[in-house]
Amino acid sequence: MWIMYQLSSMKFEKVGNRGLLFSFDDPYLTNVHVILGSDHVFVLDTFLGNDSMKIVQNIIAEEGHAGKPIVVFNSHADYDHYWGNGAFKDATIVGHEKCKVRIVAESEASLVKYADHQRGEVELIPPNRTFQETLKFENEGVKFFHTPGHTLDSASCYDMVDKVLFVGDNVESPFPYLNHANFEQYIHTLKSYLKVDWKYIVTGHDPIMEKPDLIKQNIDYLRKFRDWSLDIDSMSTQELHRHVDHNLNAIKEELMKSEQKKSLLKHLKELEKYIS
Repeated sequence: MWIMYQLSSMKFEKVGNRGLLFSFDDPYLTNVHVILGSDHVFVLDTFLGNDSMKIVQNIIAEEGHAGKPIVVFNSHADYDHYWGNGAFKDATIVGHEKCKVRIVAESEASLVKYADHQRGEVELIPPNRTFQETLKFENEGVKFFHTPGHTLDSASCYDMVDKVLFVGDNVESPFPYLNHANFEQYIHTLKSYLKVDWKYIVTGHDPIMEKPDLIKQNIDYLRKFRDWSLDIDSMSTQELHRHVDHNLNAIKEELMKSEQKKSLLKHLKELEKYIS
């Protein structure tokens, strides 16, 4: 079952028998997914502040689940995935142990850097329940598991009842943002998604997916980047921006210290006509 409603700058969809997908458009498309379990309500990522989460809380109540214990999940420690944690003060907040470390270390600086993105009050609250590999709520059919890729602390959630896989920013169009030169690790994570029995994939910043095409596209980009075989001339302006302005800049220093230094310098030479 997939039912959609449009509310101002937020789109609300019912996914499966117990899933609620909230897609916020301002300042950019960001998804929050909710699983209405029998004993708990699971809120997967919390967007940019308490005001945005009031909408989520109201609809949870309208669906008849007010008063149930809340489990918040932070897929990783990028600011747009946890700034709304403060709306759930009594909740169990779940995240990978590296996610907690990053939030504690980086949250104050992120709040200053992206202050204009706040949507209501922001309380910098890290996870209070962490895991290394997996954390399961067996009776609810919900599993959280470590899936390093976009960031080293990235984790995913699988709703075994509705067969919905929530992957945070590990899958993104046209291809993912890199923060580390962890090509093999990232490819392994994406290939593992293809082995999960899912009907829908919810990402951090793209429409809901029913086919694996974007995952395969992301794998292809990572493989070609790793092998320095990208067809730069065929890239769109958006793809070039993502590849050059973010991905290369993010991992350039790491690559300069590695055995791939020569390949990186050759690639930068090839890019001169685009970045000059």
